[in-house]
Amino acid sequence: MSLRPRLLAVDCATIPASIAVLDGDVTACELVHDDDRRSDAWLGTAIERCLAESDLDFAGLDGLAASVGPGTFTGIRVGIATCLGLAAPLGLPVAGVRTLDALATIGRSESDLVAACIDARRGQVYAALYGPEADEFCLPLEPLWGPQVCDPAEFARRVAAEEPRALVCGSGAPLIAAHGEFRLAGDVLPLAAVLGSLASRAWTGDRKQPRWPAPEPVYLRPPDARPPRNPLRDRRR
Repeated sequence: MSLRPRLLAVDCATIPASIAVLDGDVTACELVHDDDRRSDAWLGTAIERCLAESDLDFAGLDGLAASVGPGTFTGIRVGIATCLGLAAPLGLPVAGVRTLDALATIGRSESDLVAACIDARRGQVYAALYGPEADEFCLPLEPLWGPQVCDPAEFARRVAAEEPRALVCGSGAPLIAAHGEFRLAGDVLPLAAVLGSLASRAWTGDRKQPRWPAPEPVYLRPPDARPPRNPLRDRRR
């Protein structure tokens, strides 16, 4: 087993969805979904194509990395379930990587202080504030604040008060910009290759005991969709 793991990374939590195959920290192939709907229908064929273009099959992988959110509720579930389903027959480990950690990693190429935020709809953002990278790397990353779901104005006030020099990045950046003067990053999507790179950095070379967080969904708020009301079921509670 290589010290430079070969990983399949899947992000369906953000738009656009993306997948990537990495050999260590080198991206062998990355594909991006060009539609903001039905990433689940695109995913299977795209994974096969990405592996083929990387001259790999599932047996040649050392592990998988899945985006665990925050982000779209359906996309989080689809990405995690896909990775777990692919990994189980081969006994491969699956890393759960937060979307905001990936955004912060991209932003750190321009600034040690990063305010990562994703448009959460309903007038809110998923947000976290990150300082310089710690001396010892581990997942998940440790933000200075968050991750939280909050009003854009609230996060803007926090950034302005605590880290006014922070670089604001992610799909929520335009919402934050409406509440003050901030440094804004350019387009920082897609995320799949960064998810894989973070998982690769935390790789121990041992499938049985990788230093990876479990792929548990990070929702931060209840889902928009709820089961229909059932009087008989509700009466039994």
